[in-house]
This record gives sequence, C-alpha cells and structure tokens, in this order.
Amino acid sequence: MKNLGIEIIGDLKGIDKEFLTHMNSDEIQAEISRLISHYGFNELGNYYHSFEPGLTAAVALAESHVTFHTWPEFGYVSLNVFTCNYTKDNDNNAKALFDDIASLFRAENIDKQIILRNH
Repeated sequence: MKNLGIEIIGDLKGIDKEFLTHMNSDEIQAEISRLISHYGFNELGNYYHSFEPGLTAAVALAESHVTFHTWPEFGYVSLNVFTCNYTKDNDNNAKALFDDIASLFRAENIDKQIILRNH
C-alpha cells in the first residue's frame, strides 16, 4: 500500500448565495449518504446543523470522515474528505467522492489540496 490514507481539503467558491441560504439540508444529507455508499464507504453516523443562514456537517465513516461548512453570505463552502487505506486503496474513490460532493454545491471555483497520509 502506497500510503495510509488520503485527505482532500477544498475551498468551494463562487456559489450562488441564495442557493446556499435556502438549500434543503435533508436533501443534501440524503445525497451525501448515497454518494458515500456508492463509493464503497461505510457511514457510521452523521450530524448536520442548520444556522441562519448556513449548514455544517460531520459524517463519520469507518474509513474516517467527511465534513463541510457553508458560509452563504460569502458564497463559500469548505469541504474535507479523509479516508484511510487500511483494507484497500481508497484514494481514487475518495477523490471521486470529493468531486461529486463538491458538485452538489455548484461552485464556480474549487481550490483543492490533496494530502497523502504516510507513516
């Protein structure tokens, strides 16, 4: 195995402020859970909290976590996907999961950093 895991940190910018202000947290939660399962990860639990305005979430995975925080007033979302490679190489699925979650927010610009976790 080439690394212990991968962490993808993203700044999603240029998002429609009205979209972020009025997004449906139940729909986002259902779609993120669907994507997590689709890419073969195991969701252990989640916590979503709505602000006025904004939404924050932490999803615990058997393989690590997915988190995001929205700032509707700035048209900005921070997104973090971290998966380990304990039983198999999850790097490509983690990248695809990040990209698909990012697309839910309809960002015009995504600044992404990929960190390979090594021992």
